[in-house]
Order: sequence, then structure tokens, then C-alpha cells
Amino acid sequence: MVSFNAIPGNQLVPFWYAEINSGGSPYENQARLLLVGQKTAAGSAESGKVIGPIQSQREANAFFGIGSMLAAMCAIARRNAPNQPIWALALADPAGAAAVGSITMSAPGVTGAGVLHVMGRRLTFQINAADTGAQVATKIAATINAANLPVTAAVDGVTAEKVNVTARHNGTLGNDQEVTFAADEPNALTAANCTVVALTGATGVPDLITPLANLGDDEFDFIAGPYSDATSLNAVRDFLDDSSGRWSPAQQLYGHYFTAQFGTLSALVSFGNGRNDPHASILGLQRAPTPEWEYAAALGGQAALHLSDAPEVSRPLQTLILSGVLPPADRALWFGKADRQALYADGIAGCVVRADGQVAIDRIVTTYQTSDSGVPDATFRDVETMFQLMFATRYTRGVVSDRHGRQALADENPFNVSTIATPKSVRDTLIHAYTDLVALGVLENVDLFAKYVVVERDPNNATRLNAYLPFDVVNQLRVFAANVTAFLQYASPAGDTVQVAI
Repeated sequence: MVSFNAIPGNQLVPFWYAEINSGGSPYENQARLLLVGQKTAAGSAESGKVIGPIQSQREANAFFGIGSMLAAMCAIARRNAPNQPIWALALADPAGAAAVGSITMSAPGVTGAGVLHVMGRRLTFQINAADTGAQVATKIAATINAANLPVTAAVDGVTAEKVNVTARHNGTLGNDQEVTFAADEPNALTAANCTVVALTGATGVPDLITPLANLGDDEFDFIAGPYSDATSLNAVRDFLDDSSGRWSPAQQLYGHYFTAQFGTLSALVSFGNGRNDPHASILGLQRAPTPEWEYAAALGGQAALHLSDAPEVSRPLQTLILSGVLPPADRALWFGKADRQALYADGIAGCVVRADGQVAIDRIVTTYQTSDSGVPDATFRDVETMFQLMFATRYTRGVVSDRHGRQALADENPFNVSTIATPKSVRDTLIHAYTDLVALGVLENVDLFAKYVVVERDPNNATRLNAYLPFDVVNQLRVFAANVTAFLQYASPAGDTVQVAI
């Protein structure tokens, strides 16, 4: 029986009437990347509100302030996801203090290039043999300020040979950010004439609860920010959780939080062991010249580039380059295999350093480790699984909504009335959708799904269908184990020599 949306059944005037309806289009995932970070007072963006998409770095500088944390995050995210729509949630500095360090000079007595490493950037300036310590200090301050980094520099008002280096933002993230002179190349700055005091003394962490709530009903599948302290992660956990947050049936907005944390192996393992959230991933490193916010933005960019659509969503992120970030200069600070094994077992993601010095993703795990009963559970260990579930759930929702969104409901439909849905017809739709997802490389084992899927009318609500959907996601090839057995010569069971064809 043919049904119509706009042509009435009692139409009496002849002749031709046609209504145009959509038959549905292939599912398209419009995933958005959201960067969460601090702006400066010079930025025009309203604190705590979402802005985007960000058109260019020039626009990012205007919105968030030149040299701000968030402007730097926009630049690094764009390097990793060139065509990805990027949005930003700008935060004001929290109550607290900014980190402060210093560089104190004596006269180098040589002519050459002075080379500084400041927060992952290589800065150079000219030194002359006749320069005094105060003159070199003035050059250092000017060089740092010209780089538009999340730190500023000023010659000390008392000691002319001293440069005070101050983080642009309040907050604990400013502590221990790298400011030093290059020791791996010719440099007029040496330990004999240059004394560096690390950035310390910073306090404060932005409150994420209200800014995250300001996202409203807008979907942001990829949320990247540097805030990995327990308070911030708890705010993110509650924002995304399965009961009342974005992963709940009431919202169905989904999303995942990507962040980075610096610390020793024992500190990272201990911290990860205290978390159990499938909707957050923490990239762990001992230390790096590049700050945490740029690592988080790079990881968020790569995830958005590769986990937005099928079949790419099922491929592991391993070996992808985090463009624009630097590894620790000291190789002793690189995590080895045994270290990464410990990290992954306790919910901390990891990376490796390639021979050319580029940082590559090794495995991005979530902090989820145990079920609600406290039993070890690997179901939601890997971030790829979470995005496969997002994709498959949205795809299935779209197919069911397109096919049955405006139908009546009956137990049976013996005359095949097109406007009536039954448990069987909806079950058939689900199997067809699952088959599509198998063809897209997101799910597998359609025969078992067809065997175990359940669609039934609710016994207490005649207008409701209940369904059990056992999604079997495609897995990632993580480990290849080979038993290599050596023979001096192959022999048959009878003892005859066997000729092995090559």
C-alpha cells in the first residue's frame, strides 16, 4: 500500500499530483574538534563560550590573544588536521599565580649565535665579543618576546644581567616548561656564562564545569585540552558520562576528551590506576620541550582526522605522527616497551620517538579498566572502540529513524501497509543496517547479530519497542607474534631430505 505525506486521500480534482520526499542519503559523520584552553585578556573571545569554526591563525590570534595557550593549540591542531573544522572553548586564567623563571648572563666574550630553546621553539640572536652580560640579557628578552610564545621576558629591574621569564597565563601548567640554552649545537651561550632557573611558582586550575555546560546540545566528538588533574578530569567525566552526560540515552551527543600529562613512570601509573573513565585518554610522557597543551591539540587533531568516518575509524592510530611536537631531548626520558606496557595496563596512553626525532602514536587507551562490579574489563580500553560505537550507533539511529520515524506500530502487518511498523520489520531494518556497517568495516559477524538481535514490544507501553543490539566491533591488529623455528635441514617423517621450494 502506497502512503503519502502531502497528497490527501480524498483529492477530487484531476489529474497529476506529485509530492517530493527524501529517500534518505548515505550516513555522513560531521565530527567537530573542540580545543579547550586559556586566552589572554587581549583576546576578543568571550571566556567560557564556544567560538568557531576558526578560519585562520590570524583569527585565532585575534580571538584568544597573540602568544596565548589557545592560539598555540589552534596552530598545532591545524598542522595535524588540515581540513578539520576547529572550534574553541576559551577560558580565562584561574585565580592563582603565573610561573616565573630567569636567565642570568655574564659576558660571553665571543662572537657567534646565541641559541635558546623555549617551550619547543628554537630561538637565535647575535652575540658579539664585546657584549656585556646586560647587553646579552636585553637581546634575550627581545628575542623571546618577538617569538609570541606563552611566556614573556623582561630585564630585571635590579640586576641588569638577569632576564625574568614569566608565563602569560596563571595556572600550574606553567611550571617546569622548558627554557634553556641549546647544548647540542654550536652556541655562544654555555653553562659558564648562562644560568637558567626553571619556571616555578604557578598555582591555579580553571574550573571546567560551567564552560563545558555552555556547549549546550552542540556535538563535539573530539575535545582536546591540557587539563589532566583529577578535578578537571572529574568535570569531564561527569560531562560525558553514560547516566546523565553526553553518552546518556537522554543526550546521545557523545564525545571523547584527549589530554596529556607529564610525570615519571611511577607517577603516571599511579595516577592512571586511580581513573576508570572510557571517555578520556591521557597521553603520558616524562617530560618534553613542547608543552602539554600542544601535545593535547596534536593528539586531538590526529584523532579527528582518522576516527571520524568509516572504514578509517576501525584502524589503529599507532604509527601516526604528532606533527609539530618534540620529544624529550634526553633519550633516558623516552618510555621503552616495558614502560609502555605498564602505562597501558593502568589507563595511560603512550607514544614513541622515531629515528628522525618525530613523535608517533603508539597506543591510545582510555582510562577505563574495570566494570561497575570492579572486575577487570578490556571492552572500552582502546579509543578506537569508543568511536566505532559512536559511528555504529548514529548510523543505526539514522537508518531506523528514516525508515520507521513516522509509522504506526502493530504486532503483525499481514497486508504490508507501508505506514505500519512491526517488531519483525524493525528487526529486518536493524539487520540491514548492521550489514551496511559490516561492509563499511566497522562491525563484523552479521550472521551472529541476526541470530541474537531482539526486537519486542514493551509489555507496559504499547507505543514502545525495546531492542537488544549485540554490536561486534572490528578489532585493531595490535600484536603480531611469530614462532620462528630454525632447522639446519628439513626432513620428512621417513628421514628423507625434503626439498623446499622457494
